[in-house]
Amino acid sequence: MGWAWNMNLKRRDKPSWFSIYPLHPFIFALYPILALLVFNLSEVSISAGYRSLFVSLSAAAILLLIFWLILNDWKRAALISTIILVLFYSYGHVYILLKGININGFYLFRHRTLIPIWIGLGLFPAWQIFRKSIDISAVTYTLNMVGLFLLIFPLFQLAALSLQNKVSRAEAEKSASALSLRVENEPPDIYYIILDGYGRSDVLKNEYGYDNSDFLNALRDLGFYVADCSQSNYAQTQLSLSSSLNFNYIDDLTDRFTSGTDDRAGLDVLIKHSAVRESLEKAGYKTVAFATGFIATELTDADYYLAPQRSLGNLNEFEYLLIETTFARLIQDTNGLDVQNSGSELFRERTLFALDKLDKLSYIKEPKFVFVHLIVPHPPYVFGPTGGAISPKEAGTTRSEQEGLHYRDQVTYISSRMMGIIPKIIANSTRPPIIVIQGDHGPTIPSGPQERMRNLSVYYLPGVDAPLYSTITPVNTFRMIFNTYFGQNLPFLDDISLHSNYDDPFSYKMIPNKCELNP
Repeated sequence: MGWAWNMNLKRRDKPSWFSIYPLHPFIFALYPILALLVFNLSEVSISAGYRSLFVSLSAAAILLLIFWLILNDWKRAALISTIILVLFYSYGHVYILLKGININGFYLFRHRTLIPIWIGLGLFPAWQIFRKSIDISAVTYTLNMVGLFLLIFPLFQLAALSLQNKVSRAEAEKSASALSLRVENEPPDIYYIILDGYGRSDVLKNEYGYDNSDFLNALRDLGFYVADCSQSNYAQTQLSLSSSLNFNYIDDLTDRFTSGTDDRAGLDVLIKHSAVRESLEKAGYKTVAFATGFIATELTDADYYLAPQRSLGNLNEFEYLLIETTFARLIQDTNGLDVQNSGSELFRERTLFALDKLDKLSYIKEPKFVFVHLIVPHPPYVFGPTGGAISPKEAGTTRSEQEGLHYRDQVTYISSRMMGIIPKIIANSTRPPIIVIQGDHGPTIPSGPQERMRNLSVYYLPGVDAPLYSTITPVNTFRMIFNTYFGQNLPFLDDISLHSNYDDPFSYKMIPNKCELNP
């Protein structure tokens, strides 16, 4: 009896492995990156964080080894390593939170004040750890437990999102059922060019003082039909393209998107594996797509996925975002490594690449469906009116008094580039192609929902008498194309414009088409 009691006592006295093994440096190296990934999964893929995770874990291991060599104590080495990691990953968040605080125009929390504070927060506990011979098993246990508790949330969200995406993909693929198109011997190439946020001519003139009539008239001279009273069906890119590429309204495609939720999981599947793409591929078309940097429109599994070549040393958008939230933003803000505006420069690089390659696709001999999502004139603002780079301080998505001017400049630039590119596409095609150029919605900085819904919409439909009209909306674009060229008999839907806000994307307000233009 006494022997059994003593054995139980020994078991209770035996320290937990949470107290013995200091895992917390690795946990705190993982958590900030996973949390940032989860928060931005609508914009970036999980793979965008792989390199950051590897580098962070490697840094944690190096720190741990260095301090173990100095202290000859794994627990103390781990504690100092975790302190450094927490300070490193929290600096940018604190800076963003506090940088606007000022007294009589003097900003209290900028690098000049935060850096000494951060150095003090690191040196004081390190000094204590070096000096005092105390048992820190309890601290090791606590940090291990806190770290694991924090890690549960992003891991759970990633797992839930993965499961949700599988369900959404199945639903979307069911919704995006392919048509059996009747195809001629030499079917026309199809170019679907989305100019993100390009507004209708009256909005450009009234809101931004810009007259794009030269652009529209040049297109008319080529044989384009300009839908002078066009409106988009939705006010947001994912919703708009999910609808137009499946030639139906979202509520009629699936019932999973309901008012009161901001869960967009599944919309990217409706875009990437749309009824338009599936129908054309079934009919023998090859899909051509360009890198966009926007995960919802990245058709990476296209037959031809075209992207600018980048070396292993180049950072991606997520990595630039991560830099902004860490102590490394000091390097970014001082432009020490020339990364001041590199995130926006990636948009510029991809846009220029697509524009340079768009009229040079004649080497693809099979009939092709070319999907082009150009995130311009939408911010970030990286193009001047002639295509030159604007200064880093003016670029990006930050609201400013100059934002309207930057938007107008980017409209000017993309309009001029399109005027040069479109004639070459037509000239280089063995058979006159179908070309549709649309804004997925109106300007990003409108004066109201009415302006937000007014988009550019022009059609080049050679060799047929297409039933076009001035108020056609994107939901009927491919209904018309499939009916006219591919022997379908799809009824036209009512042209409805449904405005919604980003925080409640599936709660709609119908916007009437009050067109005062004379088409």
